Amino acid sequence: MKNANLLQTRIDALLNVLSEDVLILSQQGTIIFSSHNDSAIPWGGADELTGKQLTDIFPGAIASQLQGMIDKSLGLNQLMVKEVLFDPTEFIYLQQQGMVESCWVEIRMAPSSGDEPSVVCRIEDISRRKMAQRESSQIQRDLLTGMYNRRALMPVLAQSIAQAIRYDWVCSLMLIDVDSLRLINDQRGWDVGDQILKRLAESLNSLKRTADFLARVGEDGFAILLPETNAEQGILAAERVHNMVSDLSAPNSGTDIAFTVSIGVATLTGEDDSAESMFNRAESSLQLCKQQGGNQISGSE
Repeated sequence: MKNANLLQTRIDALLNVLSEDVLILSQQGTIIFSSHNDSAIPWGGADELTGKQLTDIFPGAIASQLQGMIDKSLGLNQLMVKEVLFDPTEFIYLQQQGMVESCWVEIRMAPSSGDEPSVVCRIEDISRRKMAQRESSQIQRDLLTGMYNRRALMPVLAQSIAQAIRYDWVCSLMLIDVDSLRLINDQRGWDVGDQILKRLAESLNSLKRTADFLARVGEDGFAILLPETNAEQGILAAERVHNMVSDLSAPNSGTDIAFTVSIGVATLTGEDDSAESMFNRAESSLQLCKQQGGNQISGSE
């Protein structure tokens, strides 16, 4: 009995230092115990939830998800993890407790030892983490097209080069620029230029292989990383893009605006090559196309 009291004291002390919400749930979804020290979620008093069913507290869909987690956790004897949005417009109980803003939570359930089957459930507010993830994603994505940007491309290119060198493979990089896009913007308006870039992005995304990596680089165009592609194959891939663009146009006031692209291709040269040098060679080939009037393909190892 003395050992049991000591264990309970230690458990109570542990719960007191946790900022997350902790529930113990029966196999049937009854809340046996709850702890909410320093919780950002307004659950009510310390014993407010004890004895209630999941369906008394959570919206129907979330209650079903939680019951499913209980069943899997007990059935498989393992930890279950799920991220759930707590929206007060749907979460009537929390709305009544004063909750105004939505929050994302991470729910973790693990089987609990005892005479009756039960799980320990930890609920942690992860709204700040989700916000940081969104901000990080936006940093690596182009807002106009939704494609990855150069910031995201360069580490992927570096990794592809490292793998190619290690396994004696090869890879190529293709840069695609819309010819005279600034002139189109000046004459037709920025909306037309944006439509051209969106249309080109969609078409490139449909054309590329699963292993290829597409990103928007600069104001005028895109890059496609081509793993396991040698110089000759890189030029052939560029020709497919060039032929595809010849059939593209962007809508503008009931008419279609045709456009052309210039394409520069660079291929891995050897162990001393790098992502920056490969990108620069592709850029040099692209600039050569533009100097010669555009609507061309140029490649170099």
